[in-house]
Amino acid sequence: MIIPPAVVPNSACYRETEILHYGEPGNDFQICYLTIPRECPSPAPVTVWFHGGGLTGDGAQDCLPALYNGKNIVVEVRYRLSPATPATGAIEDAATALARIISGIDSWGGDRRRLFIGGISAGAYLAAIVGMNPRFLAPYGIDPRRELAGLMLVSGQMTTHYQLKIDLGYPGNQFTPVIDDYAPLAHASADLPPIVLVTGAPGLDIAGRPEENAFFAATLRALGHRHVEHYALPGHDHSGAFASCNFLLERFLEKILAERQ
Repeated sequence: MIIPPAVVPNSACYRETEILHYGEPGNDFQICYLTIPRECPSPAPVTVWFHGGGLTGDGAQDCLPALYNGKNIVVEVRYRLSPATPATGAIEDAATALARIISGIDSWGGDRRRLFIGGISAGAYLAAIVGMNPRFLAPYGIDPRRELAGLMLVSGQMTTHYQLKIDLGYPGNQFTPVIDDYAPLAHASADLPPIVLVTGAPGLDIAGRPEENAFFAATLRALGHRHVEHYALPGHDHSGAFASCNFLLERFLEKILAERQ
């Protein structure tokens, strides 16, 4: 069943949300919600957003006002979930959806030079792994380091996702840290697009999540990455980081868009 899209902040500035299919015909999980400004500046920035839920939970989330600012085209991606599909299927869906979006971006009035991806929690993990590990977009002839203007990652796992370790039968505890090809940390490099990382506070967010993001940011800086922002919000838990990150994402978008103007 196709669930309704998230509530669109500032909805008066946007056309009615369209449903975009990107996978198997009739698969209601492999869809995107495409929302275009009524007075779409041409070409317009595009933000692709992946919902959270541990790669097992479904449902559109109320997206952020920073994305729905009346100027951005926003695409919210739905994807297949574990256990019906192994967690690798969510990564494949994220890559397929992004390739489909890139192929259609011109027809919607979007600007390929100003394409951002992001997400919350499991969605941030998906945005990170397809935006950093080039092998997932390579079959579509896409290099994320060249195609993406920025990554917006809210409380995402930077080591290999725990649900993926369960589904692929990794030995040991699901929370034992692993840094392999499925870990965004394994693909840290100076030539990644600009990145903003937001989490809750240590001890309040998911265990290890703030520390993983802090280590990832430090690694990028050590490698010579020129634009990485990292914020661990005091007093905020996992959901609180999402509730309070709007200003930080808005400022990040403004910075990158100004540089690319």
